Amino acid sequence: MSFPPSGDLRDAPLPELFEGLHRQRFTGVLSISAGAIEKSVFLKDGEIVFARSTDGQDRIGEILIRDKKLTRANLETALQLVHRAGGFKKLGAVLVENGFVVPKDLFTGLKTQVKEIIYSLFLLEDGRYRVDQTLPVDIIHLQINIEELILEIIQRIRQEA
Repeated sequence: MSFPPSGDLRDAPLPELFEGLHRQRFTGVLSISAGAIEKSVFLKDGEIVFARSTDGQDRIGEILIRDKKLTRANLETALQLVHRAGGFKKLGAVLVENGFVVPKDLFTGLKTQVKEIIYSLFLLEDGRYRVDQTLPVDIIHLQINIEELILEIIQRIRQEA
């Protein structure tokens, strides 16, 4: 790696981190923390496969509500069902099993979730990063091309500026 396995984003800017991980065909997790929020990007062979965030606005339920694919009432019901199952069921599975969303909308929502998490990372002015070469086995693999996503994010930032 051309950068340390952990450090400050001011010393290793996010575009350079992603480019280096992509070029090295990295498999593992890039975690970024800023204050109380932590966001993790999961990569396999240098491509983004998933992302997670502790920010409530990045949750799949909130994204599906924003995209008008899910109601708040159905989300609350699904969250109760996940809780009753002792956390052994993922929210997405419960949403589909109970007919609250169709699989296609869930898949689209998950891709939107990953893109929004990564977009929000590019807006950070400072934070810390950590790279772990272990990829959890229980994550969804969405396959999102880093180069295309970064171009999309740059265009979006320019449009919003």
